[in-house]
Amino acid sequence: MARQIEHGASVIEIGAGTGAITRHITRIGHTSQLVIFEQDRRLAELLRHQLVQVRVIEGLFHNMVGSLGDLPDNLVMVSSVPFKSLSGKLHFETAAAICRILCVSPNRRLIQYSYFDSHPFVPHHSGLQWRRLSRVWANLPPATIWELRAEHSLGTSPS
Repeated sequence: MARQIEHGASVIEIGAGTGAITRHITRIGHTSQLVIFEQDRRLAELLRHQLVQVRVIEGLFHNMVGSLGDLPDNLVMVSSVPFKSLSGKLHFETAAAICRILCVSPNRRLIQYSYFDSHPFVPHHSGLQWRRLSRVWANLPPATIWELRAEHSLGTSPS
């Protein structure tokens, strides 16, 4: 997932958990423009101690993203949130917040990691389209990396 982030992009990680993906993102040099969201207080605190150069926001993404103010056009959101197992309300509110952010600029995108062969959630805006980027066969079970962005910014049709 970290390899999908272009140089110079601002990065938001949604649901950082233990920080496995976060550490890969920092290794490729995105620390100054990285903000991570984690709802679990203990994990957020752990991440603050382990990744002092990264801004950690404790709380649900859809409730807290407004605290960032205006977001840049060159924004990549990264997520491994298991949308298919979230409660209905949390699923809806998180997906809706992501879609609102993506619709502001065709340069913005979501990179989502999933163990399922179908896209992670139905976009709340018809102008957004999922595209399968790659499969991670070394992962057990194999995972799929998806991209969600405005349709007119896609170079190819979705798989």
